[in-house]
Amino acid sequence: MIRLIATGLWVCLVTALSSYAATLWQTQTPPEAEVDKLFGGLQSIQTDIISVPVAADGAVQGYVLAQFTFTIKSDDLRRMSVKPDVFLMDAAFRAIYGGDAATLRGSKKQDLQALTASIKSRINERFGEELVEDVLIAKFNFVPKNEVRNGANLIKMRPDFAR
Repeated sequence: MIRLIATGLWVCLVTALSSYAATLWQTQTPPEAEVDKLFGGLQSIQTDIISVPVAADGAVQGYVLAQFTFTIKSDDLRRMSVKPDVFLMDAAFRAIYGGDAATLRGSKKQDLQALTASIKSRINERFGEELVEDVLIAKFNFVPKNEVRNGANLIKMRPDFAR
């Protein structure tokens, strides 16, 4: 009888200690300083997919569908009172819309390095400091006007916004 009680206490003790050890092991996270060393203190923000009309010869030729990822320093992002997503999408829209229509339609090779550099410089110029570290292209596609069905999910642009 004593042997049975001793075995039961031993099983309870081993179970309790192993649960405690597993809990400590799972909750250990690297200190924030080490996380910053690993990732350089950068955070990424991915925009929604934007639709930019490509106009040439006085008519819309198609739409560029694009999605970007921006890397921003964590400290700068924390101190901002406004989410930068809207400004990032605006800069991307303006850079693509202001681009060469023939290039965007695919008749010439697109210089993606120049496009991302243009977007980065527009954003940093707007904020007045080096806020954005890098601009990455997540998706970039041209859809000709004749392949667009009922304008689904594309941003319509009124003529008074074309300036």
